[in-house]
Amino acid sequence: MSLPLRLLIAFVVWLIFFALTYTGCREELCFSCGEQGGATSEAVSPAPDSAAAAIPRYPVYFRWADPKAYTNENFDSLRQAILADMGDKNILEITGMYFEEEPSPQGFDNLGFARAEQIRALFGDALGADRVRIRARTMDEREGARDNPFSASAFEWIQPEEKVAQTVEELDDRIIMRFPFGSTEKEYDPKVDEYLKKLAERVKQTGERVTLTGHTDNVGEDEANDRLAMQRARAIKNLLVGYGVASDQVETISKGEKQPVASNDSDEGRHENRRVEVRLIKKQ
Repeated sequence: MSLPLRLLIAFVVWLIFFALTYTGCREELCFSCGEQGGATSEAVSPAPDSAAAAIPRYPVYFRWADPKAYTNENFDSLRQAILADMGDKNILEITGMYFEEEPSPQGFDNLGFARAEQIRALFGDALGADRVRIRARTMDEREGARDNPFSASAFEWIQPEEKVAQTVEELDDRIIMRFPFGSTEKEYDPKVDEYLKKLAERVKQTGERVTLTGHTDNVGEDEANDRLAMQRARAIKNLLVGYGVASDQVETISKGEKQPVASNDSDEGRHENRRVEVRLIKKQ
């Protein structure tokens, strides 16, 4: 057999192998996108028929200004994976997310709480009321969010006392620092100063901007809480400036009691709401 013919046969065999491998990998990747992250990943679900073509392969998803949780065929797998991690005493923390411009539905402080309650209902009798903790969190609006389905939830199994003692909580897109009732002084915790010193060194080198957003619980008048939230944000700014960060590199914002992350009906929830959220913005 001549060399050109052998090369041609080898090329045809490679082409057939590539085509079969590419198809299989693409199908596998599509399935993985629908269930990425296992029991702790964010979730999404099916939309109305008119938008069927735009439905992503999230187990559960949401639409703009709509609290309803839509699900697709992947949700049962997600549900089973989450329930498989349930122990004797741990609690499932369900976080509903929302964009700041989305309106609050009747009966809820924000859309995040409404979405978390919708997801809780999807678990039926598998989770008692004492095994679930509802949380809410804002997220940055992204292009197309008002017209397309999006992921807006997260799950985490925690121990009952685990979150109560945390003064500094690191999330994927922000750091949360908590305050005692009525105070503008951060709770004493070496982790706070340690984090702020590291943050100061980082932003001095990178030129990133820091946004500090102050929050309160719902105890007191709205106007007083707006002031208190701003004072909390400025207290953290003063510490950063003291560590060498330029004052104009740090922005302070007050949200008062408007964006709770937990229910204000309990001491624990109010404690979580008394906070400053630290976010970094890359230099343009």
